[in-house]
Formats: sequence, structure tokens, C-alpha cells
Amino acid sequence: MCLRGISLVAKFALTLFIARFIGLPTVGVYGLIAGMAVVFPVVASLGLIRTLSRNAVSQHLDEVVSTLRRYWRIQAAIYGIICVIALGVGIYLDQVALTMIVVAIVFLEHVNGDLFVLLNHLLQPGLANVLMFVRTAGWISAFIALAFLFPTLRDLDTLLGFWIGGGILAIIGFAIATRHWSWFRPGAAPQHKDWLSRDFKASRILYVNDIANTVAQYTDRYLVGLFIGLEFTGIYVVFWSIGNALSNLVDTGVIQLSGPKLIGAHARRDGTFWNVYRGLLVETVTISVAIAVVAGLLVHFAIPYLQRPQLADWLPVLWLILLAFVLRMFYEVQGSVFYSRHKDQLTLFSGLFVIGLSLGTNIVLIPLFGLYGAAIAIVVSYLVGAIVRSLVIAKYFR
Repeated sequence: MCLRGISLVAKFALTLFIARFIGLPTVGVYGLIAGMAVVFPVVASLGLIRTLSRNAVSQHLDEVVSTLRRYWRIQAAIYGIICVIALGVGIYLDQVALTMIVVAIVFLEHVNGDLFVLLNHLLQPGLANVLMFVRTAGWISAFIALAFLFPTLRDLDTLLGFWIGGGILAIIGFAIATRHWSWFRPGAAPQHKDWLSRDFKASRILYVNDIANTVAQYTDRYLVGLFIGLEFTGIYVVFWSIGNALSNLVDTGVIQLSGPKLIGAHARRDGTFWNVYRGLLVETVTISVAIAVVAGLLVHFAIPYLQRPQLADWLPVLWLILLAFVLRMFYEVQGSVFYSRHKDQLTLFSGLFVIGLSLGTNIVLIPLFGLYGAAIAIVVSYLVGAIVRSLVIAKYFR
């Protein structure tokens, strides 16, 4: 949790550093790239990592490694296609270097994100946290320190270069830490085609749900840019990034760590499941409220030093986003009930409901109320989504 906290502070610092020393439009561009670094891995994963990780809880390590090798072969083919498409787009836009840099970032975030989920399911949160620290706080700290000392480094290209470096170092760290795994030993897994067909069929519902959740979380920034411009996108990304960093902290530091416990409690059928769930819910909400208040106060006092009066003008948007963050964590804990009980259809239906509500409210409210409309849309979406999931849990599981 300590390393996750440091990573959270680093993300805060990076967002504020860009806003202060590089500019809000650059924050907007950075935010759009960060959005792609989340959306594309979700689409490219085919949902397989969710099933792979869930199965890994009860599998022998050799079987996990064999399946992971097959999964990576598929990802290599997918990213080969993505590279060809990106190259064509880069040539057309005369931005070949930038498009390939973005592809590299997307790929590295994909690999590291998959490894983080897998390691937590294998009950190795220590290694997962160290690698996450390297690919977040590590490169961010190095970039901020050097860019502060050398103003010539304060540009988007340098920032993206450091981002790539952090991702590469994290993968190297994983390779070193798992060098004793049976990477080169022949596995006894089913034929490649049979495995892909079986696991994709098992994961397709979670896959569609992951896409729906990602779209719900990241389309707002693109709609803000579309309706009111790149500078407002930068303002929104500053505040949204704070809420998202908090979400990542709670999700990876609390919710994901409790996933194997809920799966195990359900498998044992000894009556402990709901005690584990209630404990997780109380812990998640308590931590979420506490860090939301602290983060809001810290940003309130920090904004005058950023010399960006536009941020101060829109500060109430931050508090709405922090409220949405708490509601989202409540909603995600409810989703762990469906996930641990393999009720993926319910996860999908509730996710599609939230994305539909989110898109509709954003399209209606952003043109009317600007950034307030985008923030209100998040609050409404997760509030209604949490209410719907509560009703489903009360009716079908209690």
C-alpha cells in the first residue's frame, strides 16, 4: 500500500508539473494519449487476461506459464497489425514518430497491466507493487527532477520517452524476478486453437464489459475536447487524473487484493463470503472517502502555486469528480460479487447500462454546462449504477 501511495503522489505531481511548467493544452494531449494507453489494451486483450488470471488462482504455476505463453503469441500478432495500421496513420498525418511512440506506450502499458493483474491473482502483491512503482513513480520522479533542473526537457516528447523507459524497466524487472519460472519448458496445455476458442468463449462477456467500462471512463475527455476545446480538456484532465489516480490506488491496493479471497470464500461455501464482502465494502468506502477529502484539500492549497487561474475557476469540478470516485469504488466492489461467483452476464449488463447512461448524460450536459456537465455525468452514472447493482445483489444473491 505504501508503494501505491507513493505512485499516487507521483501521478499528482506529474499532472501538476505539466500544468504549471508546460501548459494546459499539453495536459490535454497527454490525457488523450493516456486514454489510448488504457482503451487499446482493453480491446487488444480480447478479455483473455481476466479468465487467465482467474483460473491461475487454482492452477499449478507451470500450467499458468504455458497459458501465458500462448496468450502472448496472440498479443504479438495483434500488435503487429496495430503497428502496420499506426504506421499508415502516421504517414498520412505526417506524424510517424509520434504515432509509433504512442503504440510503444500502449504496448508497454498493456504488458505491465496484464502482469500486475496476474501477479495479484498469484498472491504476489509485493512484486506486483514494485513493478507498478517502477512504471509509474519511478519514471515520473526522474522526469520531474530532471525537467525541473533542465528546462529544455519540459516538452511532451521527453515526457513520453521517460514513460517508455519506465515500462521497459518494469518488464525487465519481471523477467529477472520470474527467471525460475518454467518459461522454456514444454507445457501440457491444449492445442493453441482449442485453447483460444475455449478461453475466448469463457471471457467474451467480461471482455465486452471491460470495453464498456473503459469507454464509460474515458470518452468524456474526448467529448469535452469535441464540444468545448483542447484547453478545457486540459483542465478536465487535471482534475480527472486526480480522481483516476485515487481509483487506481484503491482498486489495486484494496479491491484486486481481495478478489482471490472472495473467489476462495465462494468456492468453500462455508458461509464466510458475505462477511468478506462486507469487510471489503466498508474498507473500500472508508479509505475512498478519506483520501478523497485529503486529495481535494491538497489540490485546493496547491492550485495558487500553479499559476493557472483557469484551474481555480473550475475547482468545484474537482469535488464532483471526487464524489464520483467514491461512488465508482462502491460500484466496483459490488462488481466483485458477480466476478467471484462467475456471474459475468450481470457484470456485462450493469456495465452496458452505465456506459449508455454516461454517454447520454455527457452528450446532453457538456454542451449545456461545460466541465460541470462532464463531472455531473460521472456522478449520475455511478450513482444509478450502484443502485441497480444493489438491487440485483439483494434480489438474486441474498
